[in-house]
Amino acid sequence: MEVFHLKELIHAIKADFVTGDINVLINGVSINSKTIKKGEVYFAIHGKRYNGHNFIDEAISRGARAVVYSNNIDLIKNKSIAKTFPLIRTDNTVCAIGKLAKVYREKFTKTKIICISGSNGKTTTKEILASILSIKGKIVYSKHSFNNKIGLPLSIFDLTTNVKYAVFEIGTSSCGEISTLSDIAKPDFGVITNIGLSHLEYFWSLNNVFNEKIELFKNVKKDGYIIINNDDNLLKTIPKLKASGYKIVTFALKAHADVYARNILFYQDRTIFKLFFKKESISITIPMNGIFNVSNALAAASCAIVLGFSLNDIKIGIENFKPPKMRMETVITHDGIILINDAYNANPSSVKKSIEAVAELYIDKKINIIIGDMLELGDKSKKYHYELGQFINNQKINSVNLLGEMSFNTKKSINKNVFFSKNKSDILKNLMQLNVDNNSVFLFKASRKLKLEDIFFKFYNFLEKRK
Repeated sequence: MEVFHLKELIHAIKADFVTGDINVLINGVSINSKTIKKGEVYFAIHGKRYNGHNFIDEAISRGARAVVYSNNIDLIKNKSIAKTFPLIRTDNTVCAIGKLAKVYREKFTKTKIICISGSNGKTTTKEILASILSIKGKIVYSKHSFNNKIGLPLSIFDLTTNVKYAVFEIGTSSCGEISTLSDIAKPDFGVITNIGLSHLEYFWSLNNVFNEKIELFKNVKKDGYIIINNDDNLLKTIPKLKASGYKIVTFALKAHADVYARNILFYQDRTIFKLFFKKESISITIPMNGIFNVSNALAAASCAIVLGFSLNDIKIGIENFKPPKMRMETVITHDGIILINDAYNANPSSVKKSIEAVAELYIDKKINIIIGDMLELGDKSKKYHYELGQFINNQKINSVNLLGEMSFNTKKSINKNVFFSKNKSDILKNLMQLNVDNNSVFLFKASRKLKLEDIFFKFYNFLEKRK
C-alpha cells in the first residue's frame, strides 16, 4: 500500500476523529490484530464469529498506527492510550473499509483493473489470468478467494504505483453486493465465467443470479471491455441487451465465439487443447483436468488478448500457472488409487460438472463419489439435492457416499449402491471398508462449510499405510 495521511482516511470514510494526531502516516490496512504490521491502521470488524473490537489493545501493542471502530471505546483497557492514540469512530467499519478502498483505487489511473465474477470458476480464472499478465509487468490479485465486502478492499490496498495489472475476484451472497463491490473497484474489464445454481437461498432463481452478476458490467469503465461466456444460455443474451459503449469479447467451448477451443484431449494431470482467435491458433496444455477448466482458461485468454498479449504469451502463462488447492486436485496412492479433491465448494452446477469431468477422464475405471451437502440453496434445496440423485443415476458410478442433512434427499432418488450419513467418521469408516484397487477413483465434492477435505486426507493416509 502507498503511504497516506490519517486525515485522508477520515475524509474518505466520512468518520469522526476522536483523539490523537490527525497527521500521522499510515502504510497499510489490517483487520487482524495478530498479523498487523507496524504503521498500519486497524479496522475493528464485528463479524459473525468474532468481534474485532475485543482485540483493539492487542492491535495497538503490535504496532497499529490508528484504530477505526464502531463499538463503545471503553473496550480499550489502557485509558491513557485511549486519550492520546489516533481513534476514528464510524457507524459501520465494514462499509468504512469499502469507502476507503474506493477512494484509494482512484489513485491508480494507469493500472488496468480486471474484475471476475461467476457462479463457478472465478478463482481458477483469476489465477490463470494472473499467471499470464505477470509476463509483462507487476501485478496484484485477490489472495485465496478474497471476493466479498472485506476481501475485495483488502486486495485493493495491495495496489502501488508500479502495478501494471490488478485482477480481483468478486462474489456475492446477497442482492446488490456485486454492484457495491464493482463500484469500489471500477474495473477496466469485467469477466463473468458462467451463471449457475449458486446462492439460491438469497436469489431464488437462475434469472435472479444472472441479474445480480451482470451488475458487474454496469461499473466497468465506458471504454472498457466485458468478457462473456457464449456457452452460457443467459450470458450469451447480453449483446442483445444493448450494452452500449462497451466492447464485448466472447469465449466458448461449443458455441460460436471470438475465442474458442477445439481438439480437447484429457489426461490424468493435464488437458491439452487448441486455442483459436481470428486466424491464429496455438496448442496449450493446462495443468488441470476437467473441461470446465478449459473454459476458465478461455476466459482468462480472452481478457489477455484484448490487453495486447500474443497467443504465445498466453500459452506460456497458462502452462506455468499453479492450480489452486482443492480444485480437481489429484493425488495417486502408492498402489495406484486415484483421489480427487474438489471439495472447495459446491452447488448443483459445479457438482454435476465435476462428476461429468471425472467420468469422461476415467471412463474405464471404477468411479466412487463422496458428495456432501450443497448449501445456500434456499427453499429449493430439497429439490436440487433430489435432482442430483437423478443425475447420478444416469452416470457410470461404482459407489456413492453422501454426507449431511440435505443429502438424504439425494439418497432417496438414487437407485444404485449408496451410503448415507450425517457424520464424517461414518463416511470415512465406510470408505475404509470398500474393496479398492488400482482401478478405483474417488471424487470428493461438497460445500465449504462441510470441510470434506478432512475425510479426503484421512482416507489418503489410510490407503498409503496399506501394504
